[in-house]
Amino acid sequence: MTKVYRYEYASLSIALLIVYSHMGNWVLVPILYLIPDITALGFFVSTKTGEKTYNLSHTLLLPIILLSANLITKSNNLFTSIMIIWLLHITIDRTLGWNLFPRN
Repeated sequence: MTKVYRYEYASLSIALLIVYSHMGNWVLVPILYLIPDITALGFFVSTKTGEKTYNLSHTLLLPIILLSANLITKSNNLFTSIMIIWLLHITIDRTLGWNLFPRN
């Protein structure tokens, strides 16, 4: 990954932190931040399963879709907070250079 992408993800992380600071509960961040990494337990089944489960929880698409649907329906502030923390986890991982597993 080039430095430009890392700067973009860092910028997105900062933007997510700013948005979260206006609406989120900071107690949730240390509790929920590492939850997406639980999907790495799929590696105990097989490498292929681990890669698929880890990549599924570390792609931006799913939390963005869920966050968008939640914001459109204006249904739940807690759910919005959880989605922002999930996105924050992914963007910080990418800022640090931790990417998705390659497909074989």
